[in-house]
Amino acid sequence: MQLSRIRRCTMQVLSYLLPTDCDMGWDSYRNKYFFGYHLYTFVAADSPYDLPLYPRLQRASRHDATSWVVSAREFVERFRDYTWDKAILDAAHDALPIYEYLHSRSIRPFIDLNLRSTGSKGVQKDDITFSPTGIPFCKKGLEMKDRGYDSTRGRRKYYCPLVVKGVVTCNTPCSDSPYGRCVYTYTKHNPRLFPPVARNSNEWVNVYKRRTTCERSNKRVKEDYHLEAAKHRSTMMWTVRIYGIAMCQHMDA
Repeated sequence: MQLSRIRRCTMQVLSYLLPTDCDMGWDSYRNKYFFGYHLYTFVAADSPYDLPLYPRLQRASRHDATSWVVSAREFVERFRDYTWDKAILDAAHDALPIYEYLHSRSIRPFIDLNLRSTGSKGVQKDDITFSPTGIPFCKKGLEMKDRGYDSTRGRRKYYCPLVVKGVVTCNTPCSDSPYGRCVYTYTKHNPRLFPPVARNSNEWVNVYKRRTTCERSNKRVKEDYHLEAAKHRSTMMWTVRIYGIAMCQHMDA
């Protein structure tokens, strides 16, 4: 009986030392495995002070795309009055379900393409071939010209690249129209390839520049406030430290 109690007590101690909300993960920066968490934070991209909105400890093994889904669901549920119209994310978040979720909430996605993805090899519809960035090619292999996005219909219009001042200069036109052939791409058909803001536009470039606000915020947390210097062994203490740092960032601003 005494041995049974000792064994049971030992199992309880081990269960306490190995919490279920952390596990093994790969640190690509240090090129080694680690046990614990990684910090995933929503940052206000339109803030000149790179302010954190929602810091969250995620399991070490959890991918950034999954971390975003978890954090976004919690954020929306906890802060129902908060509205956001843009999501600026790197190529790790280039997943169709994320685009579909943002489209359902009328949030414009600014997500860099992951060219290693199987969905980045270009697609073909009818007799039109599209580039990996969603731009249609004419039969001569030229990228068609962007005519703009119709937000009321959720579509973008492209027209013949060889139309000059309303005249088709192609020697083998693929349409009888004097305006040349037009192609429409609908966001609802493929929000990943056909986002409301074209990836090759000036608006995309200017908005996506603000993604560096996350890097500056992370630098403040990890280097200026020495987050990784802590030796806590509990999720609660790590969370308290992270939120204390976030409060200091806001007070600094």
